[in-house]
This record gives sequence, C-alpha cells and structure tokens, in this order.
Amino acid sequence: MRRRLLICILMVLMLIPSTQVFADVQNNIQLDGFFEDWVDKPSISDEKHNSGDTWKNFLNVGYFADDEYLYLRVERLSANKSEPWRFYAVMLNATEGNALEQHPFGSVPVYAPQFEIVTQYDDKKSHEGIEVSVIFEGNLLETTLSSENNAKEIEFRIPLESVGLNGLNKDVKFILKSDDNNSTDVDWVADGRPIIITTGPTLYEFTTIVCFAGVSFAAYKVIKKRNKKISFS
Repeated sequence: MRRRLLICILMVLMLIPSTQVFADVQNNIQLDGFFEDWVDKPSISDEKHNSGDTWKNFLNVGYFADDEYLYLRVERLSANKSEPWRFYAVMLNATEGNALEQHPFGSVPVYAPQFEIVTQYDDKKSHEGIEVSVIFEGNLLETTLSSENNAKEIEFRIPLESVGLNGLNKDVKFILKSDDNNSTDVDWVADGRPIIITTGPTLYEFTTIVCFAGVSFAAYKVIKKRNKKISFS
C-alpha cells in the first residue's frame, strides 16, 4: 500500500508545472559588482537606442524581486567615466510617492514616482567597487559597491516599501529612463511597455502547494481506510 501512496504522490508532482519556479524565487543575489548570480534571472535587451549620447543608452537589464526589494542589473552601451552615470527607475504601479509626469509610451502621459540611480566614476584605472547610490525624492536610501570595472554595468536594489509595493504576491511594474526629462533624446527600457515581475512566490504557486497537500492527504486516507478493511477481513 505504501507503494501505491508513493505512486499517487509522484503522479501529483508530475502534474505541477511550476516546481522549478520555487528555485527561481530564492534570492542568491549579492550586490558585490560580480554578476554571475544573475545568470538564471530574467532580463530584457534594449535594441532601440534613442539617446544621442551612447553612454546613456541601455543595453540590457536583469531584474528580480522579493518581498522587500526590486533588484536590478543594468548595462549600458558604452562607458563615460568623466561624468556620473545617472538614470531613473519609474515605478508605474506605485501606491505611494510623489507622482511625476512621465512619457514612456508616447505623447500620452502617465504619473508615477521614480528612483534616481547615480554612479560617480573618477580617474582611477580600476572602477570595480565604485559606489552606486539609490535616491528617492531627494533622500539617499542606499549606497552599494557594485560597479563593474568596465564602467558599463552596475547592480543595485530598490526598497519597495518606499512606493507601497513591498510584500508577497504583488506585481511590480516599472520602466527605466536615461534622463530626468521627457524629450525625444531619452532612452527607455523596455520600449513601449512596462517590465512586470511578481514579488515572491505567486498565488498560483501557493494554490498548487495547497492542492498537492490536499490530494496527498486524501490519497493517504483512502489507502489507510482500505488497509483497515483488509485487516478486518
């Protein structure tokens, strides 16, 4: 009978399509300027370079979210070490913060708060470990030593509590812009649509766990009841 129970459990497991997602929601990101821990995280490439300054154009963005932070790995097209690399993360579905007029999708404006990201390079030969600052409404929230030596790639995190998006099972919709203005010289990523990620395990995953537990318990009760009948016969 134990064998039948094991077979039943294995059948239920085979019906769960999201088992590997549980590994994806584990946060193994270290903000240290080394980017190997982003290999299994979602990312998006930006092929449309709208800014005339190549060092302001985004090349690729990796993203991940847990219940407290949105983690971002941002790579630009070319390096410019003579001035700060400054760009903005616009939080499109924020519930808190000062809503600013934004134009990520054309002439029709949207209103959303933004985080300012600043990396100040200098004349040093090595740029590994340069500070990345996260600023919200004029307040410095975090500073991490997480810049690549080539001055083209950084990683950092945004506290979701600042915009009311912290907690499990919440969609975070955001977009990046290269300048704090709405001219045609701004490079956006993603172009024409927001980037969306859910914080923590999704509601579907929780439902799957409950269903699996329920089916396993029901199978156990049926087999136990059958064993009782056999023992009394």
